[in-house]
Amino acid sequence: MKHKALAYITRQHDGQTQLLVFKHRDFPEAGVQIPAGTVEPGEPVEAALFREIREESGVTGQQVQLVRKLAEFPDPAWGNVRHVFHLVATVDLPEHWEWLTNDYNDEEAQARDERLVFCFYWADLGVELSGRQGLWLHLIEQRNLT
Repeated sequence: MKHKALAYITRQHDGQTQLLVFKHRDFPEAGVQIPAGTVEPGEPVEAALFREIREESGVTGQQVQLVRKLAEFPDPAWGNVRHVFHLVATVDLPEHWEWLTNDYNDEEAQARDERLVFCFYWADLGVELSGRQGLWLHLIEQRNLT
């Protein structure tokens, strides 16, 4: 079974806790998501977490701080085990930005070097996330996040 690392990255803004999320620029039907990805064989889960955050958003480990692991959840419906982490932004990240990933939609897109573009922004914690990514949002403590 594959292992997946999921990142809930939060910040405090105007007294509210906000979550870093993204949409696929060219595939809006994919819905709103958080940085997440596959743990490579032999890779520690936390290392995969920070690698995936960097690959999918451009945010580095110096810009976020790990708060804690929220859950480890076997998800047979998706054929993986999800490792869910809460992190906080330690610097002022932009309100929104686009990031050109190293991923492609399919082999034809790869042949044309048309990589996926993720459009990042901050959303309230009540945001609806796709693919059951929001199942653990209620575990984020809204106090002492700064």
